[in-house]
Order: sequence, then structure tokens, then C-alpha cells
Amino acid sequence: MIRKQIYLPADDDRRLKEIAHARGQSEAAVIRDAVRRRLDAEDARDAAWHRLEKLLDSLPSAGSASDSFHRSEAYVERLAKYDGAR
Repeated sequence: MIRKQIYLPADDDRRLKEIAHARGQSEAAVIRDAVRRRLDAEDARDAAWHRLEKLLDSLPSAGSASDSFHRSEAYVERLAKYDGAR
């Protein structure tokens, strides 16, 4: 194990002492548990992000930046849609 020294606000120190006492553990054990949980959550978040990236990469492309878009065509299509609805 590696020794770390940290500073805590007084309220956090008081809460840490309460939790350690209630669990029957040392303050160091409570801190190690909290750090481990946070690191595990970060790992899970990173893994989920990588799964999402893989999923997005596997989806077919809807087009490319080189596909041309003409605003006037969109207006014509929209007008035709609304004119046909009348």
C-alpha cells in the first residue's frame, strides 16, 4: 500500500468519523472503500462510453459532408407537402 495524506473540511472529517464508527471500521478503510467505488464508477462510465462509440461506429452512415444540400429544394418539398394538405 501507498500512504497518502489528505486535507478534509471539518464537516467531512466529522462525517467520516461517524461512518467509520457506525461501520466498525477505521477511517482509512472508509476512505479506501470510497475511493475504490469512485474508481469503479469511472471505469464503468468509460466502458459504457467505449461501447457506445463502437455502436455508433457500426451504424450505417446517413451521408457524408460532401453530400450536397440545397435549401431551395427543402423549401419546395415543404411547400408541396403543405399545398397538398389543403
